[in-house]
Amino acid sequence: MAAYTVYLDQVFLGNMVMNYAILWAAAKLSRVPVAKRRLAAGAALGAGYAMVTLLPGCSFLLTIGFKTAASLVITAVTFLPVSLRMFLTCLGCFYLTSFILGGLAFGIIFFIHAGSITSLNGVGTVIAEHLWSGIFLGLTAFWAAVKGFAALQKKGLFENLFKMSVLIRTGSDQVKLDALLDTGNQLRDPMTGHPVIVVEFTPLKPLLPAQVSTFFEKEGEAEIWEILSSLGGDGAAPRFSAIPFQSLGRTNGLMLGYRPDEVILERNGRQTRVVKAVLAIYSKSLVPDGSYHALLGPNLLDWAS
Repeated sequence: MAAYTVYLDQVFLGNMVMNYAILWAAAKLSRVPVAKRRLAAGAALGAGYAMVTLLPGCSFLLTIGFKTAASLVITAVTFLPVSLRMFLTCLGCFYLTSFILGGLAFGIIFFIHAGSITSLNGVGTVIAEHLWSGIFLGLTAFWAAVKGFAALQKKGLFENLFKMSVLIRTGSDQVKLDALLDTGNQLRDPMTGHPVIVVEFTPLKPLLPAQVSTFFEKEGEAEIWEILSSLGGDGAAPRFSAIPFQSLGRTNGLMLGYRPDEVILERNGRQTRVVKAVLAIYSKSLVPDGSYHALLGPNLLDWAS
């Protein structure tokens, strides 16, 4: 039987590069901010797993169960701590980018190979011969595709696919604004577990008590606990709460939560009513061009009626 030599250092380095690109793309798709050292740790873990599977007596690590376990561990090391829903989103993006980038690399390897392949052993020889060319060209094509998609997204060509109108009602008052469905918005009200919609203060102002608006109109960030204390025995006080959030560079942020009577989502002439939703009031503009004024989370649709 014909044999070919496998260099473990090449296997490790090649998988390290590929895994880093896969995890980077997964982070971009899921919109979860991840430090470079976490990406490198996840990539190294995946490369180590790939290398160990080639050792004598370790072929059992290539079963579906072990592959699934390895992908779960790699995703956990890279992205945790996140909610379970967000973790599953990251895992799905990890699989998606793995298949796309892996398919690109292998497709290029066999495309640039001149000659026929007459046996399964020949497949391994071709991969070993063109491994780095396939990785380099695959990463180049993948990077170009991601950059091209990002450029189109920046121009707003995909925004309309995720945009909808939102009607917010409290008593006899209501406001209507444009919102964007954001898969990165996984916020929930810690008191009730209800989904959170991030809404700019300015369009929401007509529904808010005057003393609340005063805090947001001051210079600097509004102090959430000070606002809640100022409401005291006001009849509107039960509508307000503190919503914790995390973002890049900030792990203990707070936004003022507001509970309207109902939220109605409208898209393509169809309306969906959501009663149990909480609005997190954002003091600034979400985007400079003002193309939307609220961010909806995908979990909001689970509460629609």
